[in-house]
Amino acid sequence: MRGERQNTTHYVTAAVIYHQRKDICTEMKKIFAVFAAFIMVLCMSSCGSDEKKPDKNAEVTTTEDPNTIEVPKLIGLERYQLEMKYSNLNFNYIDKYDDNAKQDVVIAQSPDPGTRIKKADEISVTISIGAKQVEVDDYKDQNIEAVKTLIEKQGLKYEIQYVESDTVQRNCVISTTPAARTMVDKGTMITCFVSLGSPQQEIRVPGMVGMSFEEAVKLAKGIVLVPKYDDTSQQEPGTIIEQSVDPNTIVEPNQRIEVTVAGERAIKTSTISVPIDSKLEAEFEVKFYIDGTLVEEKTVIKEISLTRVIDWEVSATDVHTYTIMVTSRTTGRSGKLIETEIDFTQNPPVQNPIEPANTGIFEELLRKETTAPAE
Repeated sequence: MRGERQNTTHYVTAAVIYHQRKDICTEMKKIFAVFAAFIMVLCMSSCGSDEKKPDKNAEVTTTEDPNTIEVPKLIGLERYQLEMKYSNLNFNYIDKYDDNAKQDVVIAQSPDPGTRIKKADEISVTISIGAKQVEVDDYKDQNIEAVKTLIEKQGLKYEIQYVESDTVQRNCVISTTPAARTMVDKGTMITCFVSLGSPQQEIRVPGMVGMSFEEAVKLAKGIVLVPKYDDTSQQEPGTIIEQSVDPNTIVEPNQRIEVTVAGERAIKTSTISVPIDSKLEAEFEVKFYIDGTLVEEKTVIKEISLTRVIDWEVSATDVHTYTIMVTSRTTGRSGKLIETEIDFTQNPPVQNPIEPANTGIFEELLRKETTAPAE
């Protein structure tokens, strides 16, 4: 009996273990089935994604011509950057003034960025060469007041430094920095070195008593003589009998000195005036003559487009001829602006034109001389 019970127990135990193992195998099969289904779904998803999103690069390489390139954006790059980064491209450089762009920077290109061209095709790039420059004029020996206007007209600035000079008249330009004929940007500061004169240039009053008034005017350079008439003097009419400042006195330029003139005829004053209406941007040297003699201290340089009138105040007691000549500083040609005779014996003085004012003389002197063909 005991042996039968033991056998029966063994059978039961074995049956239980068998069923447990069977259940475990069933569960494992389920897990493997779920895992396999997940793998299949994942693979299908990946394959579907590849079909919906083809390789763009692959599509470009198969449709675009390999002998063409896409033009890059070049505007804003500097010239050296073009040569380093795009040395394989065929550039045509065009230089252009530009007041707003830095020098050597690309300001335009053709074709536009993104355009496809053949590799050997030319790409035009416009390079800024900076603001347009102007030439510093030669202002040597010109009065600083006139030079200020000329410099500003060129779009330049100026500053003044006064220095002593043995050769250049007081208040006239000795030199400039930058020097004359130098090309500079607009807005550049021009330093004008202006003469203070020198002890050797000090103006001394000449002894004028006993001279005629006309002789004294020619002698007293840098001085303005103011005549006063004395009809009680026994001296020859027109003779200076007294001067308000003693001879050899040092005076300032253009100081007015009174002289007393003897004679029955009073010294009278008249003004020769020539209106100017010209847009020519050119400089002319203007010279003044009395009876054919140059009055050197009156010589002046004028920018004609800035000049509205050329006038000359003269004084005398009898009849004289007055001439104004002009010379172009561009062509070197000279001509007569006006010539007139003034009779100071009349009251008021009478002007009798010998050659009326020729305001067209400026255009004539600027024209190139032409030689008539030989007959």
